[in-house]
Amino acid sequence: MSKKKEHQKPAPKSPAKQPSGSRRIVFILVILLLVPVLVEAVLRIPGVGPTSYAPRRFEPDGRVPFVPSTNSRATQMVYDRNLTFSSVYDPRGDTRGYFGPEGRVLYRLNTFGIRGGDVPFGKPPNGFRVVCLGDSITFGEGVKEEDTYPVQLQRLLAGSMRDKQVEVINQGVQGYGTKEEVESYFMVGRAYRPDVVLVGFYLNDATDFGETIRQNDAKNRELALTGLAKVSKIFEILERRRIAQERQDEFFASTRKSFDSPLWLVCKDQLLRLKEDTLQWKARMVVVVFPVLWQLDAYPLQDIHTKLADEFKRLGLESLDLLDAFRGKDAESLWVHPTDQHPNEIAHTIAAEKIAEYLRKPTPAP
Repeated sequence: MSKKKEHQKPAPKSPAKQPSGSRRIVFILVILLLVPVLVEAVLRIPGVGPTSYAPRRFEPDGRVPFVPSTNSRATQMVYDRNLTFSSVYDPRGDTRGYFGPEGRVLYRLNTFGIRGGDVPFGKPPNGFRVVCLGDSITFGEGVKEEDTYPVQLQRLLAGSMRDKQVEVINQGVQGYGTKEEVESYFMVGRAYRPDVVLVGFYLNDATDFGETIRQNDAKNRELALTGLAKVSKIFEILERRRIAQERQDEFFASTRKSFDSPLWLVCKDQLLRLKEDTLQWKARMVVVVFPVLWQLDAYPLQDIHTKLADEFKRLGLESLDLLDAFRGKDAESLWVHPTDQHPNEIAHTIAAEKIAEYLRKPTPAP
């Protein structure tokens, strides 16, 4: 009788060889080296990585055409007269197709050094005049003349005041603060005998004029890359973001500091001086506060707006804050250009509509 074959258990499989500790380290190092190389390569593919745009420049001569002007009280820089100059932006950043192939916005200055066509001082019998004082926002840096809020405001008011000849004069000047704006009113704007004087107030208006110009020049200067940022797209992006944040932080810090400075006291005195003058012919004076177009969904400067509203009320000044009209919107969609945070034509439309709506209402009781 044959013996039954004994059941043979399969031999246990030997465990797969695990990479040694040194191999694992080498593998990790290779990954850590390859990932940055791959990211660097991807960022260099045209249209993939973030684009670095050339800064805005002025033409001709690369500058704003300022000249000194003196009256009995002060000497300050004003626009030269009867000429044109322009801002030129990198067309690659013109996602709205607003500037044209050259990236150019033209500014014309009239006989009185004011943006736009000539408006004679003599007021027509049925005239209704608004003088807009302000800085580069009111001037409309990066915005075509017909799209600036003063021009749009004229159209809107004319549509609802058909028995009046409405004229809105844009007396905004780049780099001005409240002190310079009020002085410019006494130099030129007062001669128009306005029915309304709008003082465009931006949050850096209590900052020294020279400091404002310095910050603006820094923002528009070609960035000189350093170290690895010269050869690496990754480091270039990091350095550009760091410097942009530093400049924004510097702006916020100098803005906050300005409201505890002697210049802020001067600004308030100037606004009261303006109010006293406009009351002589029963003109309406309104301070229009423009927000900074930055993080409008979680606005970082709300406290300053609240402080301004309280202070203007205490001084007996009529004011309109435009923050709520912009709150929650995508800030970058309201910029003139990726290199320029000035309000674009869309933002100017929002401002004009809000101001027109406000001016149609009766003057609030003091």
